[in-house]
Amino acid sequence: MERARVRAIGVPFALLLLLALAARSVTSFEVPEAVVGAFGGSERETATIGGQDRESLESDAETFADELGQNPDDRQPSSVHRPGLTPPYRPPAAQHPDVETVDDGRQPPFDASSLFQHHFNSFFNTPLETGFFGTAGLPGFGFFDTNANRPWWKGENVCVEREEKEEDITSSDNDEVSVNGGAASGGSSFGFHGFSTFNLNVQSCAEKQHKYVCTSIKNVNGRKRTEKLTRQCCHGYGRPRNGPPNAHCQKLDLYSMEETVERLGAKEFVSTLKKSGLDATLENDVTLFVVPDSAYTTFAEQMWENNLVAFDPMARAKRAIDFASMTARDMILAHTVNGTYFIEDISNEQLLKTDLPGANIRINIYPRGPMAATVRDQSHAEHPYRYTANCAPLLKLNRVADRGIVHVVDRVLVPARNTLMDIIEVRDDMTLMRTFLEMTGLDKMLREQGDDKHYTIFAPNDDAFLKLDKDIRRKLKAGNGCAMNILKNHILDITFCSLAAVNGVKTSTYNMLNEKLEFEYAMVGKTRVPSAVEGELSEVEDEGKKTQRIRINGFATIEESDVVASNGVLHVIDSVLPTDSGMPISNTLGNHNLTVFKQLISDAGLEEEFDGMSNRTFFIPTDQAFEQTETGRYWIRQLKEHPESLRGNAALKEFLEYHVAEPLIKTCGLEETTIPTKAGQNVRINLYTTNPVFTTVMNRATVNCARLVRFDEETCGSVVHEIDKVLDVPKTNLMEALSANPDYSMFQRMVSLTNLTELLTSPDSGLTLLVPKNDVFLEVDSWYQETLQNQDELERIIRAHVLPNVICCTGIVPSEWPFVRTTETISGHQLKLNRNRRPQVQNAGITKCDVVARNGIIHEINDVINVQSKRTSSTGAGSGNPFESFGSITRPLTFWFK
Repeated sequence: MERARVRAIGVPFALLLLLALAARSVTSFEVPEAVVGAFGGSERETATIGGQDRESLESDAETFADELGQNPDDRQPSSVHRPGLTPPYRPPAAQHPDVETVDDGRQPPFDASSLFQHHFNSFFNTPLETGFFGTAGLPGFGFFDTNANRPWWKGENVCVEREEKEEDITSSDNDEVSVNGGAASGGSSFGFHGFSTFNLNVQSCAEKQHKYVCTSIKNVNGRKRTEKLTRQCCHGYGRPRNGPPNAHCQKLDLYSMEETVERLGAKEFVSTLKKSGLDATLENDVTLFVVPDSAYTTFAEQMWENNLVAFDPMARAKRAIDFASMTARDMILAHTVNGTYFIEDISNEQLLKTDLPGANIRINIYPRGPMAATVRDQSHAEHPYRYTANCAPLLKLNRVADRGIVHVVDRVLVPARNTLMDIIEVRDDMTLMRTFLEMTGLDKMLREQGDDKHYTIFAPNDDAFLKLDKDIRRKLKAGNGCAMNILKNHILDITFCSLAAVNGVKTSTYNMLNEKLEFEYAMVGKTRVPSAVEGELSEVEDEGKKTQRIRINGFATIEESDVVASNGVLHVIDSVLPTDSGMPISNTLGNHNLTVFKQLISDAGLEEEFDGMSNRTFFIPTDQAFEQTETGRYWIRQLKEHPESLRGNAALKEFLEYHVAEPLIKTCGLEETTIPTKAGQNVRINLYTTNPVFTTVMNRATVNCARLVRFDEETCGSVVHEIDKVLDVPKTNLMEALSANPDYSMFQRMVSLTNLTELLTSPDSGLTLLVPKNDVFLEVDSWYQETLQNQDELERIIRAHVLPNVICCTGIVPSEWPFVRTTETISGHQLKLNRNRRPQVQNAGITKCDVVARNGIIHEINDVINVQSKRTSSTGAGSGNPFESFGSITRPLTFWFK
């Protein structure tokens, strides 16, 4: 009743009362120290502010007085609490992970009668230490729940563990910071010494469900001191998972280890433990991974079958590794870990050493799949992750007993003493897999053991390899470099248990080739089931039943999952996972419909040679590119009309090898340069941008002016880029190309009268030559004849038609004001570039593009380039490029693909 009258006063009167109190002198109040936990005392945090102890101003919100009895239903909720504070509150037992629901539905009682749990919480919602009333607090008044604003790890029933380590510092990164050249002295955590030197400290804190850990690294006089302070609920106390964020440690209803295990439905496990003479185990602080009775019975039946003389020899051989020399005592020891381990304190891939020598338990953590809004799964709310022990799912977690912790696992954990390679070697259905691993040297990796050695191998059985094309099998057995990539496509450097795949969604990860693998459950129509035939076990097809299996990339099905090894896990699959990076070039060409080039390789008798290449870059024309060029159409006719003439054809061999460059270059490594080919001639790489604003972002590439239309298609040890033109092997330089074409004779005569002949014959020039045809000069014949007599004007005209870099037609894109694109001639004149119906350079349209020579290219144009006399400056309005920063497309910049 008194409490109700206080609430009815209202906020304004309460504020006046509080302000009056603040004006009075502050007095120190004594508060009893926190209750000491069962296994350690709580550390007292004090800070003097305004001449008083901060902890003395913080009172506990509630005090629980729980009494342990034989029957939890006989215990009544305590009504003892401090004056002026809210009645004690107990959350429902189902909300706490450490309180187990009894099989008959009984739950520990709780008091839900607290009506005033948060007084003025909507008004004073900041932490008390930094809130409106400062650090002094409001002692003596009971209508403020100070515990709600007090960190749980500063409350009652919190035990503190301190670890300290001091070591010498040899690294210069750990030297103390000096000011004004003073020398350091003393050892305070952070302070000034004569205003000349201070020590640099680093502190970090992390909060978990039941633990608050602060690590402090102090650098004092050349020595590094590391202090780790762990605050956690004392044994027998815990924090409700679904309670308030700052819920304090509450007393748990604990039972003995034996009773806790039995209440979890593992009576057979306890019975075996006692029969094995391991009763003393239950008197120590241990972590038990117990098995439910149903799973334990199944395991016992398997053990009995394994010892039958008439048991199938093949099946027995497969189980020999798992069950050999296993006794009931060994089984219990393999599930026992010294020390108490909450599941949140165990990291992914961590190995827990069991009491059975040589047997570890590997813990893995996987995210949960999306949960439908209509589904209420409390385990999903309590634990956002799923956990496995040796790939066996953990069904119940963190069940605290009076001594130790219990986790429930869904099956018996068979000791994993053998490596992945050991398992593969003894299986009769993996002879080919073993051969390929040994041939490539990957067997050594699969034999490695250690805390940081964990692999997953999706191992195709012999039947899976026999389903491959015979040519691919032949190449693999021959030891071609593809075998390494094919096998790495099946290996992960993490432990991927079958629990990681979630039904109804796709789960993905990346293999050792950094290629994506997707896993999803699918209904498999034909399943292999055992059938007794003449006293032996065999496998037959059962088309009437369907079962769910995990499929990888929609291609391979996991037939046998979670074969646990000491260094990872093995899954048996029914098909070899395809990857272009593991297939020879001939297969890659077929998979990407590059049929003409593939047929030319085959008819020329070069398939074996091309398949054996590695560290190469293949520029492969598309089938359409063959049809659109004269050279391409010629080779198509040869394929149709005279295929027999292609065998050993030297011209064809040179043509094909000119499309193969060395070394392997992906688009991220492209730059403007020339690279050698297998034919002996170089090809020229050019990069361009099509963006009118971001001219520094290169998003188009050419090789000998053939545009890359698809790129970075991996093959065995090489990469394939598809191009839109065939690559003709250039036989002439620019000057020779002019002389060879009678339509260019008048321009060639002008060049011969200047001193530019040497420039056009230089092998390393890399020029673009703009050549008007004779028809253009004949229309202005009088001007042409007059220009031939004027040496200065003649050289100015020719220089206006020579660009100092290669600009292919594909690099010329629409260009309008204000984003005007220009390029510069060898004499420094700015020429505008644009594209309407055809590419344009200044006032001339390009009528024939990209005549490739050894030292550059020729564009045929329909007009003489008209330029003014060169000015002293190329900037300003007269330069033809008012926004020059947008104009240059010839700078060698990084090439980016989207």
